Amino acid sequence: MSRGIYWFRRDLRLADNPALERACRSHDELLLVYVDEARDAGVTAGRAWLRRSLDSLSADIARIGGRLHVLAGSAERVIPALAGAAGAEAVHVSALHEPAADARDLRMAQALARDGVAMRRSAGRLMTEPEMVLSKVSTPYRVFTPFLKAARPGWRHRPRAAPERLACFGLPSGMQRLQTSIAAPEPDWDRGFWEVWTPGERHAQQRLERFLERLDAYPGERDCPAVEATSRLSPHLHFGEISPARALEAAQRRGGPGADKFIAELGWREFAYYVLNHWPDSTTENFNPRFDGIDWRHDEAWLDAWRHGRTGVPLVDAGMRQLWHEGWMHNRVRMVVASYLTKHMGIHWSSGASWFMHTLVDADLANNTLGWQWVAGSGVDAAPYHRVFNPVAQSRRFDPAGAYLRRWLPELRRLDDSEIHAPWETGASPHGYPARPIVDLATGRAEALERLARAPKPATTTG
Repeated sequence: MSRGIYWFRRDLRLADNPALERACRSHDELLLVYVDEARDAGVTAGRAWLRRSLDSLSADIARIGGRLHVLAGSAERVIPALAGAAGAEAVHVSALHEPAADARDLRMAQALARDGVAMRRSAGRLMTEPEMVLSKVSTPYRVFTPFLKAARPGWRHRPRAAPERLACFGLPSGMQRLQTSIAAPEPDWDRGFWEVWTPGERHAQQRLERFLERLDAYPGERDCPAVEATSRLSPHLHFGEISPARALEAAQRRGGPGADKFIAELGWREFAYYVLNHWPDSTTENFNPRFDGIDWRHDEAWLDAWRHGRTGVPLVDAGMRQLWHEGWMHNRVRMVVASYLTKHMGIHWSSGASWFMHTLVDADLANNTLGWQWVAGSGVDAAPYHRVFNPVAQSRRFDPAGAYLRRWLPELRRLDDSEIHAPWETGASPHGYPARPIVDLATGRAEALERLARAPKPATTTG
């Protein structure tokens, strides 16, 4: 009788799961595991989501006769030991497409092979094979639009039904001491998340279906933070509760300008992983080396005010408070708060990226890095550094009635539409809210341009 191990990671679904389908075809019995390696790494919004997503997946597995085991420890030690104790012929996984994870998979494959166990990786988290999408001179694309044009023709949805039954064997007795569960946060600071989110595969599909009902309005309303116009699929995609290919196919079937725009947004996710694959140092280093010479400001008080929505700039503060309450922020507002931190406040993009990784339920290394470097101006496909988002102009354009601001800034609810976007301009001084922005918008923009002008240009060499 053939035995295999299926190791869930960020593919927490049963349908459209190529690796799981392969495992079911290859073995008579499976052992289904998730290895919790982050239990001592601190509590994050993503971990709060993971807890509920695993509960949902476990229930789905139980309904078809299987059982999911959550184990504590280092996967590089746990998985080989588990394979040996279980007499497994192979370990099946979905590729994560992150440099550190991919390097670890290679080490594990080599270690397992020495014991006669195969490690079989399958795709499923992405639609793009990075090494297969290159320019005419065989170099990776640095700009999104030509990347999308080259990559999109290869995107396909190959439907795979969820298993009807799962034949599972029990956890070896010697490994039972590793069984664990992910505890709920204490105090329950995540309670606001669940007013708007429900993790799990079934709910991911339901969210996609609801989004498709308003897809035609997507191009015109997607930038308005007070309107429920975006898909909100990002955490479901990050944790693999739904595949990007399924979302692609659903949008293509619907068709129209809304579908085209949404598919382009799926393309940005693909591009983020593509960039991470070809430039793995971009998670910590400026893609554009000129930014290494910028004199960034280090001010913990300013950074703390930004984190907690106390900058005195209403759109920035509303976004940061939404983030804290829901574990998510509207994408247009993400760009505005990132621009204010990096341009007006002059704080390095990595400080903002780190906070987002801690507080977002959709915290994703590739997407987070690409977004922050793009806004800062230091990344691939970057807007010029002198393009500084004006948060008041953005607020007036995309939230003209102030509905988003009033939702998240109760101190400003009594201001009229002409005052709420920039109270200091009219002399309004709402009780409990900063009288003026930490950094004046015109001054901050001018200082941002001065910082770049002072930065030395990288030396060039000629061959």
